[in-house]
Amino acid sequence: MKSVDAETMRQIDLKAQEMFGFPELLLMESAGRETAQLILEEFHGKRGTVAFFCGKGNNGGDGFVAARHLLQEMPVVLFLIGEENDLKGSAKINFEILRRLHCPIHAIPQSKSLDDLLPQTAPFLLGVDALLGIGLKGEVREPYRGVMERMNALSCPLLAIDIPSGLCATTGRILGCCVKATQTITFGLPKKGFTLGEGPQVTGKVIVRNIGYPKELL
Repeated sequence: MKSVDAETMRQIDLKAQEMFGFPELLLMESAGRETAQLILEEFHGKRGTVAFFCGKGNNGGDGFVAARHLLQEMPVVLFLIGEENDLKGSAKINFEILRRLHCPIHAIPQSKSLDDLLPQTAPFLLGVDALLGIGLKGEVREPYRGVMERMNALSCPLLAIDIPSGLCATTGRILGCCVKATQTITFGLPKKGFTLGEGPQVTGKVIVRNIGYPKELL
């Protein structure tokens, strides 16, 4: 299977919406559902809470959808890095649905540390990385950097949605700090950065799922 850089994947996503009429909301729903299905395949029946660490963008939106689907089957807790008012578009819609379903949600604004909410030895079954997607260009900053460091210190496996946060999808360079995933579920096509530079050290096992992209785009 071929791999793509960040810009090519962005174009595939854009063309799916503009040429074929796929709403962003539908693509997000499919990505989150595939993530939840993978977690259920591997962890259903096991005891423990799945912790989602979500950013404010569409990668976080994928996490909101996955958490919603899992909520019916397993204990879930969600850490939002930022304020609810920072959310926009499809991510905001999915967050609001999740909130109305009474999912346990903890917002971590710039001024608040994850240490205030997360015990040093949190008994999680799995940590899900939905912080930063393939659009990341600059160095990872606080509060994301501190959250990533705490995630990497957890004793449970870590699943990255689309890409480990902090990894450049094109070059495989770690942009200051990176989630060290046990597994990465990625959508459409694998990203070039998974096999370049430091990518192989942080992606873990890569699982590729199609979320409805037309074959001709892939």
